[in-house]
Formats: sequence, structure tokens, C-alpha cells
Amino acid sequence: MRVLLVSSFVLPHAGGVEQFVAALRELLLQRGCEVRVLACANPGEDTTADAVLPTRYLGPAGWPLPTGGWRTLWDEVGWADAIVANNALQPLSCAAILAGRRRGAPGLTVVHASGEAQSGGTFGIAAARAVFQRLIARAAVRRSLPVSVSRVGVGGVRRAYGVGAAYLPYPLPELPLAGTVAFDEREELRVLWTGRLAREKDPLAAVRAVERLRDARPARLELLGDGPLRPSLEALAAERPWMTLRGARPWSEVLAAHARAHACLSTSVWDNVQVAVLEALTRGVPVVSTQVGDAPAYYRVPGLERFCVPPGDPDAPAAALDDLAGAYEEHRGAFADNGRRLAASHREAPLVLMELIAHARAGRAGG
Repeated sequence: MRVLLVSSFVLPHAGGVEQFVAALRELLLQRGCEVRVLACANPGEDTTADAVLPTRYLGPAGWPLPTGGWRTLWDEVGWADAIVANNALQPLSCAAILAGRRRGAPGLTVVHASGEAQSGGTFGIAAARAVFQRLIARAAVRRSLPVSVSRVGVGGVRRAYGVGAAYLPYPLPELPLAGTVAFDEREELRVLWTGRLAREKDPLAAVRAVERLRDARPARLELLGDGPLRPSLEALAAERPWMTLRGARPWSEVLAAHARAHACLSTSVWDNVQVAVLEALTRGVPVVSTQVGDAPAYYRVPGLERFCVPPGDPDAPAAALDDLAGAYEEHRGAFADNGRRLAASHREAPLVLMELIAHARAGRAGG
């Protein structure tokens, strides 16, 4: 079977959707599928896509609007037996679904986040995205099989587009266990934060949380990632010797950072899958996270749910980290058990994905 994966952005561009597309490609190849990736890119841009459309990036957030390459799009969807398009709010994905409809290639639209239009950017871009969602994205979603990679997103798809969505467990690659990390209460608690340095991830709250934790015990904070809040964080790091800002790092270095940290911290205020939380937890790393997106469902071992705290209150993660450090060896063992349970549930992703593709193809053949 020939599957066309469509995403405006792909690796090495950093982001959760980009990692998702790479993981999906590998899963499909392992199951004997032929796979091609269609993305947005301009001459000179580094991309792992097999085919690209020239693009203009609009507004501060860089909303990708293809400006040509329509023959390429037509040929790519004509090659495919099925299309898996990512992010209904991006023109390339909608164009691929609608073109595939014309060419007889059934489509799955993977609606990342909740399906709601994101805030931010200029008023003009925000208004354009809202109109695009109502007129174009809605048509594409309703002419495909909508899929959500989070359970909270299933409800978001119904609210935004008026249709039901299938749930696909987020496909994780095989991740090595982080192993045991010793902790002595006399040493500093090493806290790791990873993600995009943007307001929806709220890394500034992580700084406030560790600052308050330090009132109770020694602690250090390491942040990995890049984004618009980097200048603000660099200014804070210059005055806080216990805080390290490392910028965007290769995935291998993120995994290595997991292995040396005592705990990971997520302070998101708007999220869906919380991939950074999911990856760390499946490796057995203790994580203190906000109750955003699917994160509350990731704490499977009784007693660990207290480490998933309300967003917007830096005292809550500070207290949770202090609680974790107070009985670290016991909690680390519980998180290792939790990681095994969580990883097992996400191993179902390849089977679910193939069933969804088969369902979309059967529905197209029957309709």
C-alpha cells in the first residue's frame, strides 16, 4: 500500500507534529507500506520531505501558505492509495485531502491539539485562520476520516467541525529506559524542562516553580528548547546560577538529559498530547506535569496522580517536586512501573493506524 504523509513542517524543523510524522513514517515502513512525505519548503531549506511546495510564511508564527507546486500536489495524491494529512488548520493538508478526494485517494486528517484555532499572531492572521477553519478546514475534515492523537482532542474535533473523530494513541518510537538515578537529600535536585519556549508551554512558570522549591531544598533547572521567550529566559538565567538554558538540542541529547535528571517538569497551560511528558514517563523518569491535555491519564499507578498539578500556580509544581524528593527512591520505583504500563498502551498505535487506513479505504470504496 502506498501512503502519502502530508505535513507543512517536517524534520529537521523542531516540533511535536514533525516528530509525529517521522514516527508514523517508520511505523508504516515497518509494515511494508511505501511511504512518501509532502511538505512546505523553499529552495535551500533543509527538509526530510520527498516532495515540497514553495511556501510563504505569514505572520510571527509563520503560518505556511503554499504559493505554487500544484502539479506536484496533484501527482503525489494521485500516486497514493491513502493520504494521512496532519493539522487541519494548515492549507497544504486541506489541499491534499480535497485533491485526494478528486483523485480517489481516501484521506485521514490528523487533528493535532484540540481542533480549536490557536490564539496569537497579528489580528489579520488570526482572522484569516478563523475564516480558513470555518470554510476550508471544516470541508476537508468532513470529507476525510478525522483522527485525534489525544482523547481530549476527540471532543475538540466535534466542537470545531461537528463530526466524530477516531482516537489514535500517540505513536512512540522504542525508547530506552532511563535507568536508576540516585538521589541524596543533601544534593541538588536536578530538574529538566524540555519544549518550545513559548507562552503555551509557559517555561517562565518552571523558573518560578524551581525558585520556590529552592526555599525548601537545593535544586537546579535545565531548560532545553528554543522559541520566542528565549530572550526573557536568558535574562533570568544571567541572574540565577542554578538555571541553565541550553537551547534546541538533538533528540539524542534530550534522551541523555532524561537519563541524568532526577525529575522532569512540564508547565504547559495549553497542550494536547504533552509529548515531552509522555516520552519521559514511558522511560520511567519522574515527571511533575500540569493537568493539561491528556497528561492526567498518563499517571497510571495509584498515588502518582498527585504529581499532575493544576496549571498557572507555581506553588503546586514546587510542592510536588519537594514531595518527590522527600521519598525519591520509592517514587522512582513507582514511576518505573508507571512507565511500563504507559508504554504498553501506546504500542497499540501501529495496529490502530492500519485499521484506520483500512476503514478510510473501505469507506471510499463503498461511497
